[in-house]
Amino acid sequence: MTDRPACEYLEGCPIFRHFRKYAQRVYIDIYCQGDYAICQRYQLRTAGATVPESLLPHGGTLWDREKPA
Repeated sequence: MTDRPACEYLEGCPIFRHFRKYAQRVYIDIYCQGDYAICQRYQLRTAGATVPESLLPHGGTLWDREKPA
């Protein structure tokens, strides 16, 4: 357990349903209980913008919404 403050949006963050437990722990350690101000999801949410479900904390995406023709 860490004594670093956690992101206020950690509880219920929808991105974690797409990961296995190990990957969840890695993202939580790096972003949610680390320097969460660098998380792209956090930045959008605190700016009042819509956060795409597929957006990863580092700014990449899980999948491309547009399928090639």
